[in-house]
Amino acid sequence: MALTKEEVTAKLLARIPKAEAAAVPVRDYPTLRLAAASDLLPAARLLKDELGFTYLEMVTAVDWLGPTSLAGFVSSRNPNPFTDQPALPPLAPAAVAGANYRPVFDLLWSFGNIPERLKVFLRLEVPRQDAEVPSLTGLYPAADWQEREAFDLLGVRFTGHPNLAKILTPDFLVGHPLRKDYEHQPDRYDGK
Repeated sequence: MALTKEEVTAKLLARIPKAEAAAVPVRDYPTLRLAAASDLLPAARLLKDELGFTYLEMVTAVDWLGPTSLAGFVSSRNPNPFTDQPALPPLAPAAVAGANYRPVFDLLWSFGNIPERLKVFLRLEVPRQDAEVPSLTGLYPAADWQEREAFDLLGVRFTGHPNLAKILTPDFLVGHPLRKDYEHQPDRYDGK
């Protein structure tokens, strides 16, 4: 008997009562918004152990603070070695009309049930200040590098992660470059 999107949603909502179906789903996939970080592990266990979602496709996050600060851009000489022209300054980002800016990260997990050809998404908003959620590495080893990427680029901490260390940026880089308020600190690689 095939599992349907509606059955997946109903089982998740029954087991995680504070969760709700997302007002805007990811495409037409079941998308649930969790109420608290403590709901993540129970929801992931249900998906994997009882509903057959054995494949963790993605762990990512979005910073909803607002337009990016220009301080995050490196302003240096033109990196093109074939010209003496100075680099153009970056354009100031503008606010997007209708965007619901707020000081949160919106975390997103995508799970797949390959035999049933189903996907389900879990979403969770956490405050930007001291953003922390449980790690899924114990259930899904594929969460390892994806959680490290979210930690490195946005500063989200995943409690229980076995090696929560930078994965993309060098150790000397200060801050998290995908945060909207990131300010680049000059380092030895900046132009003189």
